[in-house]
Order: sequence, then structure tokens, then C-alpha cells
Amino acid sequence: MMPGWEKIVGVLAAVIISSAQVIYLLNTIRRRIRPSVLSWVGWSFLMGTSVVSQVLAKGWQWSMTSVLSSAVGCLTIGLVALISRNYSLTRSDWKFLGLGALCIGIYVLSGNAWMTTIFAISADALLGIPTILKAVREPELEQSPAWALGVASSALALVICFGHSWIYVLFPAYLFCFNGLMVWLTQLRPQGAA
Repeated sequence: MMPGWEKIVGVLAAVIISSAQVIYLLNTIRRRIRPSVLSWVGWSFLMGTSVVSQVLAKGWQWSMTSVLSSAVGCLTIGLVALISRNYSLTRSDWKFLGLGALCIGIYVLSGNAWMTTIFAISADALLGIPTILKAVREPELEQSPAWALGVASSALALVICFGHSWIYVLFPAYLFCFNGLMVWLTQLRPQGAA
């Protein structure tokens, strides 16, 4: 794929994920959704750290545009949820935050972009557990077209990765799977399957 096409697809992926996050943000403001605040703020820092480490180690690649946009959007959602006092926070969320912080410490000390990205994804998945559990127990609290848009954005980011280092594939592939799981849990799962 020509670099000009990569830029267009990368920007399109960022626009799609930004649109998804605006929808989620509006649903948060309208109190239709109650975000897990630690998940959203944690995701922003982990994705942001991963992007920075990849840029410093390998340079910019357009597939990172959607991950960078997602990091900004996640921070916005988390902060708006906190400020509006419309968020979910349970005791078990703190355990996942602790495990996520442990992963962060490991990859910060490594200074290796591959380890940084792998541990960021691991920590991101741990921080996502409260959101997944909420979607299992109360899918209506996470039901949003934003998750499907996240799948589309991640798919576009993955297309751009062909012909580049595999490190660029990792976060979009993870986000594709996570968003796909959230779509299934909140929109496609048969009623009473929890």
C-alpha cells in the first residue's frame, strides 16, 4: 500500500474511533452509560505510553493514529465521568489497577518498545476487566454503537500494518478483539446468556 493511502486510512480510522468516543461521551453525559472510571483513565495512559515508546523506537506509522486518538478520547471519557459523578467504581477495580500498575512498572524499566507494547496491552486488558464484567452483568449500561465503531477503526488500522513491523499490529489487533467482545456482550449475545 502506498504511504499516501496509509495516511488516508489512518486518519479515517482516527475519525471513526473519535466518533465512537464522542457517542460514548454523550451517552455518559446523558447518564445512559456509567463508565468504569479506572478503566478509561488507565486505558488512556497505557495507549499513550505505547504510542510514545513505538515512535521513539521505530518512528511514526499511520496505524498509530487511531490508537493516539483513542488515548485522548479515553482520558476525556474518564475525566468527564469523574467530574459529572457518573461512573462505576468497585473495590475489585482497584485490584485490576494494581495489576495494571505492576505491568507499567515492568515495561517502563525495560526500555524496550516490544516489551512496552506487550505489557501495555496486558495492563490494558486487566483494566478492561471491570468494563467487561459490567457488560456481562448489566449489558444495557455499556450498550453503545461506539464499540462497533471501535471494531471498524481497529480493522482499518490493521490494514495499514501490512508491510510494516509486527509491533504496529499488536495494539490494533488487541483493540479489535476487545471492541468485538464488547459488541458481542452488549448487542449480539442472546438474552439470558449471562
